[in-house]
Amino acid sequence: MLGQTFYHQTIRKYVALFGTLFNDINIEKKDSGGNVLSRQKVPIAYGPKQKFLTRINQDADLDKQVAIQLPRIGFEMTGMAYDPIRKLNTIGALTHKETINGNRNVKKMFNPSPYIFDFSLYAFVENAEDGTQILEQILPFFTPEFNVSVNILTEMGIKLDIPIVIQSATSEDSYEGEFSARRTIIWTISFMMKGFIYPDIKSGQSIIKTIEVAFKEIDPHVPMLTNCELLMEDSTPFAKNQLLLETSDFFLTEDSVTELGFDNIISKITIVPEGGANTYITPGDDFEANTTITVYNPPVDYDASTGTYG
Repeated sequence: MLGQTFYHQTIRKYVALFGTLFNDINIEKKDSGGNVLSRQKVPIAYGPKQKFLTRINQDADLDKQVAIQLPRIGFEMTGMAYDPIRKLNTIGALTHKETINGNRNVKKMFNPSPYIFDFSLYAFVENAEDGTQILEQILPFFTPEFNVSVNILTEMGIKLDIPIVIQSATSEDSYEGEFSARRTIIWTISFMMKGFIYPDIKSGQSIIKTIEVAFKEIDPHVPMLTNCELLMEDSTPFAKNQLLLETSDFFLTEDSVTELGFDNIISKITIVPEGGANTYITPGDDFEANTTITVYNPPVDYDASTGTYG
């Protein structure tokens, strides 16, 4: 799409993250004295609620050798929607520096798009006590949100704190048929996860470390349109642009007969990091710079082939 092919597995990571939160829930059976008789870890799997109900109902009397055991937890992502409240600057960018075989490289990507992911967690139990045990191992951690840190995009070194917000918890008793038939109580807990979807990564970006600005002598052949006039360099060959102000004055760019106007330079300003142009700089870090002002009298020309003034 749009000429870009990429896949960061972001949505897959969100699904795996959600399921991992609930993969260590246990059910204990105790006697009247409070002694633990048995301890069972509740298995968890991805799938819709109806899929689990079908498997349970197909062997309701537990006559087959292999049957789905309860309690069991299932979960699924039920939808996703754009979140305009968390929208970031569209043209904002993220950068990441890396060194491969001694060569420094900068990766860049535009800001991600915020999305809300809806999840449903299903707890299938045979009796009410098992269901409340599962609930009490989940609900206290959501007040109403629970933050999880995850390395969402290792290529860019992005570690994200993801809020998971609990929405509701409802109970359903699917008992039907004879009294001897298997009973299943289903607890459905709805969650909302606030995540981001990331765009493609552009590599091979260079860090601008040196800036050089040259000032020219005003061409005396340019007619003065008003008493107040400012002339600026135009990077477009043989271009002449004018900006009319409310005061009827003009901002007039230079009309150069030498394309980029490399002649009649009277001064220049050069900004270079301390240590020189080859100084190692990490993207996003602040650094000290040296500013040099050079004045040419008489004016000089700039040689683009050699990059020198003279």
